Amino acid sequence: MAVASRMASMDSLKAANSAHHDDNPPHWFNPERFVESNFDAEGYVADLRRYVPLEALSAELKAHLQVLRNRLVEVINEHYGDFVSLSSKLVNVDSAVIRMQKPLLEIKDKLLAVRGEVTAALDALKDGLERRQGVASAKALLELMQDTAHVMSKVEKLLAEIQAMEGQSPEKPGGRHRSSLDARVRMFERLASEVARLNFYAVRGKELAFVEQLEPRMGAAAHRLQELLSEALAQALREGNAPARAHCLQAFSAVGDAASAEQIVRKVLGAPLVENCISAVQAHNSSAPASGSSDSYTQVLERLAVAIKEQVGPVLADALNDQAGLHTFNFLANSVLQEADAQLAAAFPGAFSVGVPEKFVSNYQAAQAFLGRLEGLCRDRRALEALRDSDAYTAFQGRWKLSVYYGLRFQNIAGGFDAAVSAPALEPASAAFDLPNPLGLHLRPTLALHHSLNRCIAEDVWLQPLADKFVRLTLQLLARFAAWLSAGMEGRSGAVAAAVPEDSEPAQPSGMARGTWAMGAKADVLCAVRADADVLLQWVDADYLGQLTQLMPFLPAEALEGVRSALQEGTSAVTAQAAAVVQAVIEELAEHCAGVLKQLRGITATYRMTTRPAPTKASHYVAGILSGLRSFLDGDAAGRLSPDARTEIAQGVISGVTQRFATQAGDLLENLRKTESSLKRLKKSRAGDASADGPGALSDADKVNVQLFLDAQEYGAHIKKFGVEPTGLPAYVELWNAVAPPEHKNAVHT
Repeated sequence: MAVASRMASMDSLKAANSAHHDDNPPHWFNPERFVESNFDAEGYVADLRRYVPLEALSAELKAHLQVLRNRLVEVINEHYGDFVSLSSKLVNVDSAVIRMQKPLLEIKDKLLAVRGEVTAALDALKDGLERRQGVASAKALLELMQDTAHVMSKVEKLLAEIQAMEGQSPEKPGGRHRSSLDARVRMFERLASEVARLNFYAVRGKELAFVEQLEPRMGAAAHRLQELLSEALAQALREGNAPARAHCLQAFSAVGDAASAEQIVRKVLGAPLVENCISAVQAHNSSAPASGSSDSYTQVLERLAVAIKEQVGPVLADALNDQAGLHTFNFLANSVLQEADAQLAAAFPGAFSVGVPEKFVSNYQAAQAFLGRLEGLCRDRRALEALRDSDAYTAFQGRWKLSVYYGLRFQNIAGGFDAAVSAPALEPASAAFDLPNPLGLHLRPTLALHHSLNRCIAEDVWLQPLADKFVRLTLQLLARFAAWLSAGMEGRSGAVAAAVPEDSEPAQPSGMARGTWAMGAKADVLCAVRADADVLLQWVDADYLGQLTQLMPFLPAEALEGVRSALQEGTSAVTAQAAAVVQAVIEELAEHCAGVLKQLRGITATYRMTTRPAPTKASHYVAGILSGLRSFLDGDAAGRLSPDARTEIAQGVISGVTQRFATQAGDLLENLRKTESSLKRLKKSRAGDASADGPGALSDADKVNVQLFLDAQEYGAHIKKFGVEPTGLPAYVELWNAVAPPEHKNAVHT
């Protein structure tokens, strides 16, 4: 009955969830989800809050809660009678509980008994495992001590045999050997393998008291072995006994004492070798006083490279052989290079000084060639990397202060050019008498730039590790030259803008315009600047770029292309500023030629003051309009320019002068016609004067117009003499239309 009542209550709750409150619930509110077994309140709220405000959700939940409470009261009231009589209907509850509890208690007792047995068995098993592990550890320690003692005794036995073989007592270990070297070194190699085993056991049992007691004996045996091997290796090296040397190296490798072997090779072979090379070169140069100490340095390196290959080469071959297993040795670095670096630094302390840059470069190049020949003795990449990563290699390279050297070169190269372009006025190339001039440049700044660029890639200046710095210096020189051209043109433009009529107060020139080289430069000087710039740019594109890239064969194709692009950007900046120089020449010549056009004013006075008939030929001034341009093009200054530059100047000057001609002629005719129109109106206002000129008579304005038309035609003929077609000039078309009669408008011809 109680179960049935409980089931009825659950059904009522589900019905209440379905019924909801009086108002219709929104479509997003589903109360049935609350009674699902996998319902997650946090996930439900997080899902709804994306499109439902929390206030609306809270209101719906509160309303639903009120409905559930009301329904719960109804359900309780509905079954309240059964609930009250429930206790009276239940009988024999205690006896039923006792009956159910008895088998459960029996099962519990059985489980506790079994649990005790299992726990006891597990404890016994753990004790057994611990005892077994203890026995195994003790057995391992015992075996380790036995092996250590056995190897120790074997080492001492071998030492005794070696002493007996050498025929010397333990008290005199340094006596002469009476047995052959080969037999002894084979014995040493066996001893080295046993000492290596002994060291291995000592490391494993370093915390054992037994091993600690053996440490003095082990140390003495290792020291004795080291003495024997050192003596044997030194003897083998002096005698050139390759098999004995190989056995000694194998023994040193077995005990992990590569440093001792390297020092022996350095002492026996390296030190005498370097000393003999230095002595031989110094003795040779002492009879030739012209040879300096730095020359001796390069000679020693050349001689030393050959001697190392001949005398140390066999030892290196043994160590670098893949089948020998002697990769732990680095004789090239620690025996050869380290000794050579120490003795060379002591014998030639000034060889590393940057005080004489040319000697520094030759010494550095000789040192790099020496290192290259040492690297050539490496048989594989592993050996090469070991040499380059060694402390000796780093120390040898560290003696060359490349940053200090570049600083001196930068001051010398950039300083000379900066001094040339910082002068307030242009100086001829002859002023720099100490600089060669293979390009035939005319000005000192351009000659200084050529010299500085050449110095960047000169054999006695360029160093491969500084390639990026010298390339950057090249770009800086080009940028500085472009800035110098730009400053000159800006200064010239500022000076022209500052020019004002005489009756007004002149403006003060700007800081950039004041004192620049181009402010007072004439056309011939500007032409020299442009000519030199063209020659330099052609040289950079044709020769310099190729020489620069050839100095960097180590760069990939992409990097070389980047260098070319950067250099072309630098030359493009110079080209742009050189075009401004030509424009300045054009403006000056145009201004000079346009001065002849002032004679246009005389045409009006001629026909207004006299009764001259209509003109039939051009004015005499027309022939002189472009005479200044002709004189310039025929002069030496224009002869320095390229044909394209001369053509550009001619077209620019003619276009500028023609534009002024058109403007002045048009203004002249317009003013003249306005004046005549005013005079005619004045005459008409007077009686009897309306037909004073007579029918068909040309006015002064018409005569001037005819004269200007003839002048324009003649001017076009003069333009053709410069190889320029006047009909293709917009300014000439404007001039023609300004002075041509109505029937000739827009019909330009010459």
